[in-house]
Amino acid sequence: MISNLIRVLIANDMVPIREYLSTVLSHEPDMKIVGSVGSGALAVEQALSLKPNVVLIDVEMETPRAGIDVIRTLAAKAPEIRSLVFSHLTNEETVFAAFEAGAVDYLIGNSSAIETLAAIRAAALDQNAIRPEIARLIREEFRALRSERATLVATLNIIYKLTPTELELLKLFAEGKTQSQILAMKHIEASTFRTHVGNVLKKFKAGSVRDVAVQLKNLGIFETFYR
Repeated sequence: MISNLIRVLIANDMVPIREYLSTVLSHEPDMKIVGSVGSGALAVEQALSLKPNVVLIDVEMETPRAGIDVIRTLAAKAPEIRSLVFSHLTNEETVFAAFEAGAVDYLIGNSSAIETLAAIRAAALDQNAIRPEIARLIREEFRALRSERATLVATLNIIYKLTPTELELLKLFAEGKTQSQILAMKHIEASTFRTHVGNVLKKFKAGSVRDVAVQLKNLGIFETFYR
């Protein structure tokens, strides 16, 4: 137990949720609610003025990402204030955006009162653990990143074996050009074009040159080679 009261600011645009959280916190002898607001703009204003230890904040308020903006602002202007998300949103984009902005923990909206209180105390002490549902999202993202990295490395190894002409043809395909347009633009014979395409398909072990071009485009290959 910490010696001083944990000063908490509640930021949520849903009145029933603010009232619920206020009720839960008001019975705790080591906590004090210093404010309860319904918008991100007020959350920033009150947080910078009242200097709470913890801001218990929703992601969606006056805008879909108002809470994220608040967390980012407080992390820059008052890093001693801990931003603790309390939201029903569980998609990985939102969760990662919150942590990237500076949140110390992410509570799902159906968390119990006991979990909420424990998270607030942990936030005040900067001792938050990663919750199982959040850990699952992180593991999934890590696996996706590893898979993407492996694909990128394998693709780069093949790209370095392409001739400049082959890479240029793939770029044109990625831009949506047709075979006829490419023949006219590059002033090459159809037989030469087919040879280049055949070499590309052989190197990538693929069945469609356009599919290869789209894959390279999605990986940002052309942006790297044609800056």
